[in-house]
Amino acid sequence: MKSVYTLAALFIGLVFTAFAPGDNCESFFANKVGTTWEQTHYDAKDKVTGKTKGLVKSYDAIDNGFSATMEIETLDDKDKSLSKGDIIMKCQGDQFYMDMGNMFPSEMGEIEGAEIVIDNEFSTFPSNPVAGQTLPDETSTMTVKLNGMNLMTMTIKTTNRKIEGYENVTTPAGTFNCIKYTSNSEVKSIMTIKGRSVMYFAKNVGVVKVESYNEKDKLEGTQILTKFTE
Repeated sequence: MKSVYTLAALFIGLVFTAFAPGDNCESFFANKVGTTWEQTHYDAKDKVTGKTKGLVKSYDAIDNGFSATMEIETLDDKDKSLSKGDIIMKCQGDQFYMDMGNMFPSEMGEIEGAEIVIDNEFSTFPSNPVAGQTLPDETSTMTVKLNGMNLMTMTIKTTNRKIEGYENVTTPAGTFNCIKYTSNSEVKSIMTIKGRSVMYFAKNVGVVKVESYNEKDKLEGTQILTKFTE
């Protein structure tokens, strides 16, 4: 099973991007079609473990907001492509709805004849976050079925979600004024893995930095925005 760090890194790499600002949606996310970005993943010793690349492909108006399509590619430490595909996210009213499907192991979908069912497919996040704001706990579950039988169930629970405030963060892509967001994660399947994440994201850019910690609060790795081109 992937570590909490890997899951969190992939999740953050896939979400918080690609919306044009609407009447109620403040754009803390890349908002131009054609925008590309690269996030580099490091272990606790600053060794590169992989990358996530993204492209804003399109967005369309929907009732009281927008729907965005993004192409996401994950690579290993030798820049070999591991997976590539599109995800859909929405902004409606005062909420972003973020696709959780890519948070689960993609290899499960390669089992011939397998059916994948995801409950609570979209995670929510306020479009106008405020320092000190706490967010509701969330749970998503993936069930893999084959010929009507359950092969595996994986549950990802996110708790203690909080907007901590604002900080300036410098990366190879530049210096950004960021919102600091923290949360705890629990991944449960054959075994249970717990961890904590600290995330920074900037207006009109998206995720700038992620720090991931294990259950003993030891740093497992970081994810940093290394390229951003509009």
